[in-house]
Amino acid sequence: MIIADSREQTNQHILKYFERHEIPYTVHKLDVGDYAVEGNDAVRVERKKNLSELAHNLLSADRARFYREIRRAREQGIRLVILCEQGGIHGLEDVGRWKPKYGKVTGKSLADAIFRLELSYSVPVLYCDRRSTGKRIVEILNGASDQTD
Repeated sequence: MIIADSREQTNQHILKYFERHEIPYTVHKLDVGDYAVEGNDAVRVERKKNLSELAHNLLSADRARFYREIRRAREQGIRLVILCEQGGIHGLEDVGRWKPKYGKVTGKSLADAIFRLELSYSVPVLYCDRRSTGKRIVEILNGASDQTD
């Protein structure tokens, strides 16, 4: 069963995917990440609604909270995977060309921050468009349960 964090915002499209595909889920508070498999702490998915949210988490003055969560996952032996909902982005090269609508962050500075995150904390950042988020969450979490069986 998938657990969705009760503090997760605007995730109705994901929960509807679970329901349409008869994927059992429950909503509870998670200390790390936004989605997990009940009874399996091998991996958690942290969803970001777009590159702007990810940029805020990695580059703003408020980034300490996000990095505390990443360190907490590592201390608990949880592999955290960040899944960013941003259509047309497939990797760091695409992020580097990204131009935000608001703010001073450049695509290059965000790509550099993502690279440092992946290198320093072994936290992969994956990308998908909003329509495939539910499917990608299931794939990531199923991969974790396959590895621990």
